[in-house]
Amino acid sequence: MADVILRDVDPLLLERIRRLAVARGWTREYTCMVLLEQGLFAGEHEMSHGFGNIEVDALSEAIHALQALPAGAEFG
Repeated sequence: MADVILRDVDPLLLERIRRLAVARGWTREYTCMVLLEQGLFAGEHEMSHGFGNIEVDALSEAIHALQALPAGAEFG
């Protein structure tokens, strides 16, 4: 897996990520991956006019499934 480096991140954003990681029992790295994935799903959903209904429905179901996971659940 490739590394991603973010520079000049707002300290408040870093603190929010840290608090979520602690609350979920996740590493900061895993928390950032989950947040990035969820953000991509949301962004793709907003652009749904570029996708067919089948893809939009699949993305929506995936987003809802991720949101329904209990705290601390990991994939793997």
